[in-house]
Amino acid sequence: MREQIEILASLQNADREIKEKSGAKGELLAEIEKREEEVQAKNAELATVRAEWAEKDKLRQEKEQLLQEESRKVTDKRMRMNRIKSIKELQALQREIDQTKLGNAQLEEELIKLMEELEACAASLGAKEEELKKLEDAWRERRGEIEAQVAGIDRAVADASAVRQSIATQLNGELIGRYELIFSRRGGMAVVAVSEGICQGCFMNIPPQLWNEIIKSEKLILCPSCHRILYYKPPVPSDRQL
Repeated sequence: MREQIEILASLQNADREIKEKSGAKGELLAEIEKREEEVQAKNAELATVRAEWAEKDKLRQEKEQLLQEESRKVTDKRMRMNRIKSIKELQALQREIDQTKLGNAQLEEELIKLMEELEACAASLGAKEEELKKLEDAWRERRGEIEAQVAGIDRAVADASAVRQSIATQLNGELIGRYELIFSRRGGMAVVAVSEGICQGCFMNIPPQLWNEIIKSEKLILCPSCHRILYYKPPVPSDRQL
């Protein structure tokens, strides 16, 4: 059983590497999603400002056309005044001209205000276009880095998976099944050593009788506290200088 547990510990090393690499890949993919959302949001802002500018510019054109038409009416009415002989008709026509001029003056004020709004809108549009360009340029460079990192992680995971498959062939299915269940429930740490009578998974003391059984390594033993698979790894003697 000692040999099987040692092989199982090697399997865990491969699984932990796969888990770690997969987690790193997940973070990178999450960053891609976040950055893409930022670019999309900035594009949406830009589209909103563009639509606002286009709407205001359309209104400006309509008001300018209306002002031109009303101005022509004033000119036409003034020309008609030269042909009118009746004082009463002349006065009525003058009132119409004055009313039209008053409306035109109001139109001109509205146009001035609209032009100011268009200028402010154009400035905002330019600023947002610059922001988007900077964001896209930075993201283009960062995306290249992320894609390279993801490709490297995929290669590392493929290598670790091949190692895992090779190790798994040396273990019986029942032992692997039990190990995988503990591995998933215990955050990727299913097989732990016992050092000086202490479980290195939960750091709880192991009862002396159980500690002796772990040293013998004759059967599979689980920690009474965290239920991880326990094994004894003899200390490596250090060289002593004479």
